[in-house]
Amino acid sequence: MNKTEIYILSGFLGSGKTTLLKQLLQDEKKQGRKVAVMMNELGKVSIDSDAVDEDVPLKELLDGCICCTISDKLEAQLQELLMVEKPEAIYIETTGAAHPIEVLDSILSPSLLTGCR
Repeated sequence: MNKTEIYILSGFLGSGKTTLLKQLLQDEKKQGRKVAVMMNELGKVSIDSDAVDEDVPLKELLDGCICCTISDKLEAQLQELLMVEKPEAIYIETTGAAHPIEVLDSILSPSLLTGCR
């Protein structure tokens, strides 16, 4: 079984996370790789989801930060993406307030480690 690569895009508000994500998705598309995206917003409304093409599986984690207040939703949504979409890579774009180490801790659960790298 091939393991899914997981990339965390983190940085302050306005640092270029979404711009980087758009470029990475273009590169992945050129290579013909199947990818998925998870986007986290502190508010109840998604702001940057239009940056992801409709043919790319997208999970939005709204109304909280995936490193603390909604970290349980992160694991559940990751599991669903892995089981249903079976992507080669998943890009997780955090909010500007997220702590990357805490996000990493959330995705390093034993149930996810078997299928990810």
